Amino acid sequence: MRLLALIISLLTVATLAACGPVRPGEGGSPVSPVALANVLPAPAGLPSAPPAVAADVAEVQKELAGRADAEGVRRLEAADLREGAIRRWAGPDGARVTVVVTRWSSRILATNVSAAAAEQLLAEPGARAWTPSAVPGSRGARIDGPRPRLTLSRSVGPNGIFFRAEGPVTDAAVSRLMELAVTAAEGGL
Repeated sequence: MRLLALIISLLTVATLAACGPVRPGEGGSPVSPVALANVLPAPAGLPSAPPAVAADVAEVQKELAGRADAEGVRRLEAADLREGAIRRWAGPDGARVTVVVTRWSSRILATNVSAAAAEQLLAEPGARAWTPSAVPGSRGARIDGPRPRLTLSRSVGPNGIFFRAEGPVTDAAVSRLMELAVTAAEGGL
């Protein structure tokens, strides 16, 4: 049984290594999280937001998890979070959109941390997976009903991009923001 667990672990590591860039620069170049968050327009139906701000590890952890967690901060520090930025839009009837842009030492870390943040919503009753067709490679979750919420993540090179929306914010608005963020990151801004 221990041998089987070891073999599965080795295969998992080999698979993850095969998913990452092979040479430096492959998979996308890093972009400034603050600059990337600031190129985004206001989501449909929401007013402009103040500029993005640089965020430390504790602020990034709180936004990704939805609550402060000291152990989560330690895990992000150990995972080598290099930079973070947060930008928030708020509108009528409780409509809110938050983007967290991070830069890591690798694309694998950017992908895994952002995806894990987006998929946390799936633990709540009524949640379901959501991946907009306009943003291939993204991962998201949503809860419909009187208090709608959705999350969406994607990585471009070593940058993680995470959106959280609450209230009357449309799927199309969040999907479009992610499309714009991915295009800007892929183009180096």
